[in-house]
Amino acid sequence: LEDGMIRIAFGGTSTKAIESIMSPEAIQNDGPNGINSYTLGQYANTDKSSGDPCAVDENDPNLSYKFGTMCNETVIAQTFSKELAAEYGKVIGNYSLWSNLTIFWGAGTNLHRTPYNARNHEYYSEDAMLTSGQAVAYIAAGKEYGVIIAPKHLAFNDTEINRTGVAVFMTEQQARENELRGTQASIEDAGALGIMTAFNRVGCYTANAHTGLLMNILRKEWGFQGLESQDFIMNPGYSVLKEYALNGGTMTTFTGDNDMAAVSEKFTYWAVDNVSQDTDMLNAIKQAMTWQAYALANSNAMDGYAPTTHLVSVRTWYDNALTGAQVALAVLTVLSAAMYINSVRKSKSKKN
Repeated sequence: LEDGMIRIAFGGTSTKAIESIMSPEAIQNDGPNGINSYTLGQYANTDKSSGDPCAVDENDPNLSYKFGTMCNETVIAQTFSKELAAEYGKVIGNYSLWSNLTIFWGAGTNLHRTPYNARNHEYYSEDAMLTSGQAVAYIAAGKEYGVIIAPKHLAFNDTEINRTGVAVFMTEQQARENELRGTQASIEDAGALGIMTAFNRVGCYTANAHTGLLMNILRKEWGFQGLESQDFIMNPGYSVLKEYALNGGTMTTFTGDNDMAAVSEKFTYWAVDNVSQDTDMLNAIKQAMTWQAYALANSNAMDGYAPTTHLVSVRTWYDNALTGAQVALAVLTVLSAAMYINSVRKSKSKKN
């Protein structure tokens, strides 16, 4: 139970590993111009003796390269070429193998509803059919290499300004014939194994906890069986973790230590004593972990695993450095507060 609760609550930058079922950490990436979150060498395997065909030399001068150099999806869509979109997917897939970066939030399936949307560079076009064809070719080609190219943002992310909480209203016909079509094709035709929800509301309900959209349409009607992340919501109240999990969510964008104390600090309700008595929540967590484990099991995150492989979590040097910096800053904060209080007391004693 704790493994599932931690993995749903903390999914930012990467999924949490679950050693008991050999489900690995999978690194996420964002960027409309290619995988740009990390350099090639940050997570690449530099052990040439490991037998990994995609291992790189630790002295390779390209390890500092960042793959944020491609044209965006709008430009590719303007060619009306599914073949070109597929070639882009193959490039993403190949790079994913060498860099050990499995999840890419890279297929923008929203529409250009207004020329002033600052996210238009992430989306293909204003046309639902063009968007569908491009996204399917792109995602399916990348999937051949085991990379999870996930469509975003589900759904109706039509503006960048005030998108947190903006309420979008439309008829069901408009939604199905236009806004949802690109994402639908990504799931049904390309078999996408990941998806990102939106910041905005759908009518009066937040998109990341909308039963009609996330359960009835995405999961039940389209048959989506993959991992699901929120957009970069860093407000525990707005992420509505309980409702999100009940509606098929598998991970948020929060980060923290791999333990329940760190999780419960951000989400008060998300404690074992509470969740263990909630039958609906227990079933939702079990299902969410099934979906997430299925997606990762069918990705290149499992490359190199054998029946004798053992998964072990280790702390990197930068994990230790970050913890040290946090401790040092905490000590400095306490000392600063003590010095301030002492200064105030001295000032008052001089006045007296």
